[in-house]
Amino acid sequence: MKIALDGYELGKDAKGVGRVIHNLLLRLPDLLPEDDFLIYTKEDIGRYSRSRAEEHIIPGRGGYLRWQNGPLRKALKRAGPDLLIASNYMLPLSCPWKSILIEHDISVISHPEWYPRRYALTRRYLVGRSLERADLVVVSSAFVENEIVRLFGIDRNKIKLIGYGVEETFRRAPEDEVRRWRERKGLAGKKVIGFLGSIFKRRHVPELIRAVELLRPEFPEAVLYLVGEDFGVLGGGEASPLSGREWIRWEPELPEEELPVFYSSLDAFAYLSEYEGFGFPPLEALACGTPPVLLDGSSLAEVFSGLAVMVKAPDEKEVVAALRTALTEEKTRAGILARFEQRRPQFSWPEAARELARLIGEMRDR
Repeated sequence: MKIALDGYELGKDAKGVGRVIHNLLLRLPDLLPEDDFLIYTKEDIGRYSRSRAEEHIIPGRGGYLRWQNGPLRKALKRAGPDLLIASNYMLPLSCPWKSILIEHDISVISHPEWYPRRYALTRRYLVGRSLERADLVVVSSAFVENEIVRLFGIDRNKIKLIGYGVEETFRRAPEDEVRRWRERKGLAGKKVIGFLGSIFKRRHVPELIRAVELLRPEFPEAVLYLVGEDFGVLGGGEASPLSGREWIRWEPELPEEELPVFYSSLDAFAYLSEYEGFGFPPLEALACGTPPVLLDGSSLAEVFSGLAVMVKAPDEKEVVAALRTALTEEKTRAGILARFEQRRPQFSWPEAARELARLIGEMRDR
């Protein structure tokens, strides 16, 4: 079988969708020795071509929709694949091929108020059309599955859950490396509460800032370390929640290779997001030995049940209590980390790839 894969989000510094498809793609050709793979990317990555797997670079102007329905669509028409794996939420507008659609979340449909109106309306139409036409829809949590059924009435029988994994690079860093990192970042002797992710309104970073401020009379050495691109939440000038708070460190990004020591240097990780399809940052923090504080909802309640200190709402006083627990209650901290180590094998990219390969095999045999 000839299998085509939409690799638009793949890249040398792939995040989110790109990381998912990267971790699945690395293994599929070995798991499906009868099949050939055509991997379509927008830039020269040079890491996926090998026996029975060809990387094809298709540059294109404009955004994803123009690329998908222009250069990619033409390349697919020439190649005539038996199966298309659509990794980025939507199928091409014209898609005569069998298809597997990977739907990471549908926040733009569940909460259109978080997005520009035109963008939300367009995405609702395109995502709905894609869900209806796909032969198989892959999701990473029961939460996303239930959202799809609730909002679009899609038959559950064609929705398959494949849990995502955590890379083996996310392990507790050696203590001397953590010590050097803390010294370099000016964090020696501090209680460090961390956050990593794009800073959207739904992740309640201003509420986290106010909670840490309320906690500081009890823990004067407490520092909040934010990592992530700001999408209009932090702002600038005196109105910014960062203004006058010297105990906040903010970096728009960190190099990928520094993430394990970042997570390992934290005393607690806070991620007060009200909508996630899965939630990589708290998983990475756990893998590096740092307990998370999470909002008890969306996929976070499902994926991290028993693996975090949960808060019911992003209320500052409730968040303060949860942070205090994560920082000081050793029995709670140890229990969370012990349960994670027991369950770590379920967060496996090789197992996720095997499950996807099994589903592809079933489609081949139909």
